[in-house]
Amino acid sequence: MVSGGAPFDTGAMVNQARAAEAKRLLSTLATASLSPVDVQQEAIEVVGRVVPYDATCWAAVDPQTMLPTGSVTVDLNPSARQEALFAEIEYGHGPPDGNSFADLARREVPVGRLTELPYGEVVRSRRVNELYTSMGVAFDLRASFVSGGACWGVAGLMRGSDGSDFSAAEAGFLASVAPLIGTALRTASRTVLPGAGGGSGGPVVIVLGAGGDFTGVTPAARDWLEAWQAARPGWLGVALRGVAATLSGSATGAAHARMRDITGAWVALRAAPLMDLDGSSAERVLITVEPVPADEVIGIMMSSYALTPRERQVCAEVLTGRSTSEIADVLHLSAYTVQDYLKSIFAKVGVRSRNELVSRLRGL
Repeated sequence: MVSGGAPFDTGAMVNQARAAEAKRLLSTLATASLSPVDVQQEAIEVVGRVVPYDATCWAAVDPQTMLPTGSVTVDLNPSARQEALFAEIEYGHGPPDGNSFADLARREVPVGRLTELPYGEVVRSRRVNELYTSMGVAFDLRASFVSGGACWGVAGLMRGSDGSDFSAAEAGFLASVAPLIGTALRTASRTVLPGAGGGSGGPVVIVLGAGGDFTGVTPAARDWLEAWQAARPGWLGVALRGVAATLSGSATGAAHARMRDITGAWVALRAAPLMDLDGSSAERVLITVEPVPADEVIGIMMSSYALTPRERQVCAEVLTGRSTSEIADVLHLSAYTVQDYLKSIFAKVGVRSRNELVSRLRGL
């Protein structure tokens, strides 16, 4: 539940000294070798010094699907039902709420305030009517964190009814640092997470009920969930419920999101409806956790290094073992141009040789 603290000045200006220091600190996160959750925790603290809030929720997302892969909350403890409802509103099939994270990610300025929306959108908003009212939220400030042409994370800052709206200056500050946070989350996606081992082995299968509760797990899934809970309490709930929520609008009857496992391996959360034998729906969702195929890991890593389309083509040829002259022939380039691309790629990825490049792109 969110309760207003000391009243905020709706026209409040941003303390410029704090804002400058915050930008400096946020710019260092991209080179700090942090995990996505650590980036978010650091960013939450830094942003909060400039933009006060009563509660906040941040999530890393799969840049391909924009589905959440884990969340960090402050002064907010959503129930399983509330997380499932949030996921349904944000990622399910149906008219999107105003300032959805997907919509914000497509904007030139990926930040929006609830009170800037047209009155009719606010009145019809499921986020307001079904979540915020019961949680005591009156104002929000939302952001999508975009870098290298993809979204890597999202955040919602909230204030209660006893406080005041977020000011335009506060929204402007968040917009100014959103690219820094996006870059930090993009680079953090390459980092191997420290944590528990891989559990007892076997298939990782989780069953979600209609209310978002876990109603069944395999032994390996139990170990997998317990390892996450021990290392990152509360991180996984929104990821599992988010991928389940997209099923209502899926043309294939399935959905998936990719993330770093607690062991550092890339895994895919794959969701499908669980039917009764007579074909009727039991309002349950089956989620499996599977290794991401090697070629897909390479694609994720290329995105994390913000390689251009042509640089990706050169990398793809390097991965096959082709020489510079062979790459030049295949891509209809000169050998000198291929070498220029390789220099740029080596600089972006931080390697000195083709062997190092191949290992880095394979997530090794």
